[in-house]
Amino acid sequence: MGRVSVFRVSYYVVTFLIAVTASYLVFSKAYGLALGYGDVYVSDEIYYVDSSRRILERVFNVNISYYSYSGRTADNYFNLEHPPLGKYIIASSMVVCGDKPLCWRLPSLIEVSLIPLILYVTYATVRHPLGPLAGSAAALAASADPILHRVGSVALLDPHLAFFTTISLALAVHSRYVASALFAGLALSVKISGVGTIIGYMLSLYKVDSVRRRLTIALLALALIAFIQVAVHTPLALHFSPQRMVEETVNAVKWHTTSRPPDGPPYSSPSGWILNVAPFPLTFNPTPVRAELNTLIHIIALAYSTYILVIGLLGGLKSYRITAPLYYAGVTLAYWAVYIAGNRTLYSFYAIQLTPLAAATIAELTLQIHKPSKST
Repeated sequence: MGRVSVFRVSYYVVTFLIAVTASYLVFSKAYGLALGYGDVYVSDEIYYVDSSRRILERVFNVNISYYSYSGRTADNYFNLEHPPLGKYIIASSMVVCGDKPLCWRLPSLIEVSLIPLILYVTYATVRHPLGPLAGSAAALAASADPILHRVGSVALLDPHLAFFTTISLALAVHSRYVASALFAGLALSVKISGVGTIIGYMLSLYKVDSVRRRLTIALLALALIAFIQVAVHTPLALHFSPQRMVEETVNAVKWHTTSRPPDGPPYSSPSGWILNVAPFPLTFNPTPVRAELNTLIHIIALAYSTYILVIGLLGGLKSYRITAPLYYAGVTLAYWAVYIAGNRTLYSFYAIQLTPLAAATIAELTLQIHKPSKST
């Protein structure tokens, strides 16, 4: 084996080990927090776990032994203000593992731990000499953002949203647009905030050279996303009625664009999240755990995303091969739209959706160091 080949193998091995270490750090921190909470609901888990259990028993007719924790929601509550996929995931974990805290937190733990590895593989496999370096930079950036392991330690919907958004981004980087749209649709099936993922996806289609082909892909993507929404909501529509589900979706949009009572948990604007203004407290027991971000990583991502948008508006984007900044911009614009529409009580734990996009933006900035050809 020649010197160049040895160097190349070593290059991939070292950067891969960095990514594995980053993933392990996320898992170990999230797992440690999850174990430390004890047998009580943490933050909004009570809404998602209780409704997941109720959907499992009444919609899918699967009976499980109920374990009494720190409370219970109303008997007719199904959390219909959010799409159901996240609850299906939590319900599945109860069937496989049992109705206990670590089990319904396990999908979140696994998903957030995989995000650094997914980001590494995404960029290590692009046709660019700095790909593996960029991938390891993304993995490290993701693991360095505390919101990833903190929000990933509880059974909320947002870790699933971040996971599907990450995969959609990864596929879009490699111009696998149909598959990317599929995961954007899954993101929307977890929370309405998945609209931001779809906006980022649509922006990333600038890389498609033909306007006609770009339009064709966009229409196909929208059709696929619509199909996924119908498929995911079908079990609930059969249980309640299609009309009820349409009404609940309309009410959900209204609910998402309306502020909560001001005496509730700490809230701030999307820019406030980045600066850690009033971070959302997930718990105070046994110690405070707040949904805080790595300000430096997100300021870099926001600045580069803004720059890319400006370049795009001026028509100069074709000289770049970028994806992550457009996804970051799409998600950010979606949250700002909600804020402007009237919901001023936005919580910082929503920003976990931005973490993999910020980390991927760091990767694509790394690729800009050297431009041998169109790469990403």
